[in-house]
Amino acid sequence: MRAGTLPAMRRRLGPALGIALIPLVGVAACGSRTGLLVSGSVETLEAGDVSLPDVDSSFVPQCKARSCAEAGWTCGENGDGCGGVIQCGDCPTSQRCGSKGFSVCGPGPMACTPQTCQQLGDECGPAADGCGGLLQCGTCLPPLTCGAQAPWRCGSQCTNLCHQQVVCDSGSTTVSGTVVAGTLPLYGSPDPISGAIVYVPNGTVQPFAPGVACNQCGADVSGSPLVETQTAPDGTFTLQNVPVGNNIPLVIQLGRWRRQITISTVTACADNPLTVDQTRMPRNRSEGDIPRTAIATGAADALECVLMKMGVDQAEFTLPTSTGRVHMFVSNGADDGIGTPGAESLWGNPQQLALYDQVILPCEGAPNPKSLADQTNIIAYANSGGRIFTTHYGYVWLYNDPPFSQTAVWSPGTGGQATQDAFVDLSSPTAMAFQAWLQIVGALSGPSMTTLMLQQTRADFTAVNPPSEELLYTNSPTPEQPLQYDFYTPVGQPLAQQCGRVFYSDFHVVDANNMGSTFPGECTAAPMTPQEKALEFLLFDLGSCVPGPVTCAPQSCAQQGIECGQAGDGCGKSIQCGSCKGTQSCGGAGSPGKCGGIGGCNPQTCKQLGFDCGINGDGCGGVVDCGSCKAPQICGGGGTPSVCGP
Repeated sequence: MRAGTLPAMRRRLGPALGIALIPLVGVAACGSRTGLLVSGSVETLEAGDVSLPDVDSSFVPQCKARSCAEAGWTCGENGDGCGGVIQCGDCPTSQRCGSKGFSVCGPGPMACTPQTCQQLGDECGPAADGCGGLLQCGTCLPPLTCGAQAPWRCGSQCTNLCHQQVVCDSGSTTVSGTVVAGTLPLYGSPDPISGAIVYVPNGTVQPFAPGVACNQCGADVSGSPLVETQTAPDGTFTLQNVPVGNNIPLVIQLGRWRRQITISTVTACADNPLTVDQTRMPRNRSEGDIPRTAIATGAADALECVLMKMGVDQAEFTLPTSTGRVHMFVSNGADDGIGTPGAESLWGNPQQLALYDQVILPCEGAPNPKSLADQTNIIAYANSGGRIFTTHYGYVWLYNDPPFSQTAVWSPGTGGQATQDAFVDLSSPTAMAFQAWLQIVGALSGPSMTTLMLQQTRADFTAVNPPSEELLYTNSPTPEQPLQYDFYTPVGQPLAQQCGRVFYSDFHVVDANNMGSTFPGECTAAPMTPQEKALEFLLFDLGSCVPGPVTCAPQSCAQQGIECGQAGDGCGKSIQCGSCKGTQSCGGAGSPGKCGGIGGCNPQTCKQLGFDCGINGDGCGGVVDCGSCKAPQICGGGGTPSVCGP
């Protein structure tokens, strides 16, 4: 396979920038034949060829945007070599752009001859014509990008496993499967995991930093994901465009639950299904990562049993001085029979709390008061990014502790019922996924299969104060009596500054007294009940990431192919894309947003543009107001410019 030669580097930048041109190697086609794009030429490998081109994977080409000063330009609109536009200023009176040199002011009235993209050797992005005007030299076909290997030229930033991705004659190379809990057969069939990330890393997956951390979604995902997807409520996933070959790595992650496997062979242009044993969550440290968890066992709620039924090996339940992933402290519930420390050594010690990703505080069978110092420690832990799950009389951590007390309307000690129908409040994305999951695992009953039968429900709060999320409610003793809710911390801060989470469930696992018992003696060997399944979902969701605020990536004039007049940035704001020279006008040749000869320009409406929000250009130099979005959607939030999205 030969490498062609690229045109000489643009002379106007000179050798001082030290830019080297590197032959382009990228995958172009696949199927029975694999085409490799090499410096603009295509050579074909027969199906029997087994090796991909050798590429220095340590080299990660980046595009360095050029400034006016670096290029020696003093005037006009210019491209930065990476697809962007820079403004180099206007010439003084009596001078004109380009009369002394390329994009350099000089005394007039010397003529300046505009250059074409072809004359400049440019094949992508905006570029200066040397006389103050701006050229549009085209776009690159994915996965090539402008300036990746040389300014104003299409190139590839492909490294490592990217070279093993192929484009198929039809369809795609996929990996599919179902992510499930690590539940042992003793406790029934494993339940699916909703909302887990599945990805192929293109770099080294880093160990989690130990201890509590203020992380939002994406912060704990490492290894430079090459392709990724998310599991549906039934745990299924299909990962597209997977690199082909042997020993392809795969990561399955939900918060700090993480398992890494190696797929022995991925066949090109076909689906590669994985077994459930390959895609289940880890049961112990040898299989993967499990959130470091502290549990202060309480007399009336055996949440440690739910963790074990979720698939955490019994050997992972240890003293805090050992290496297990679940450290036991005893309040007035079960101990492990070998000297379990008291719960005060957990919540009374900020340094001890800070060791854990999540802390579980089950009901103690009575509203045992907590000191102000202990309450302060728990709030500080959550504010630092910690996750807390508490039940029933665990309201002592919430109802009288500002600002936690502000997240709901409390009526502690009101009482409850032995058995009650509960319903999912479908007012949040989390709740909608919860409802779908409960239906899939068979936990719902009733005529319309929307009822969750719960035992040992209570009525310790009467309402949830937004933005807290209500997940479960009942209709007794009052209509829509809440049973379960959660909120992000620090309370009252903008979402961008929140990274902790607190769950409160006003119901137990079962009606039992665990005081004086020894773990796992208080646990039943039966499959999980619908109530335990509901708690399973919530405990997995406890460790999921805290979402950051919805953002929109503004689009430049160049990215939209607009060279004149006003335009929208796709996120609701207007941007100025320059003016036309001489007798030309914006849209004058009949092409909206393009300079052309004198002619008619028909302004575009929002409907014609396909926009439903923001200030946008009408294609003739003017603007149109396409309205605003209804919360929680924002303009461009769904990834489509000037369209409302979540």
